Amino acid sequence: MTDILPLIAQVLQVRPADLSEDDGVQTMPQWDSLKIILLASMIEVTHGITLSSEDIEQLTSVGAVRAVVARHGIG
Repeated sequence: MTDILPLIAQVLQVRPADLSEDDGVQTMPQWDSLKIILLASMIEVTHGITLSSEDIEQLTSVGAVRAVVARHGIG
């Protein structure tokens, strides 16, 4: 099982330990639309998958990212 948290932390430039499942666009100013696109690209490159536009729109919190990648068989 792959933990997606380090990748999220890398994109947001925070420590993985500083993230909780509820962190996202509502709680972190740096989690903006540009970071969502960067996160989607990093997920695709790192895991060799292609995210749909619907998947990308859902990358708004740690928990939501986990759910999206889980649907693709990651994490």
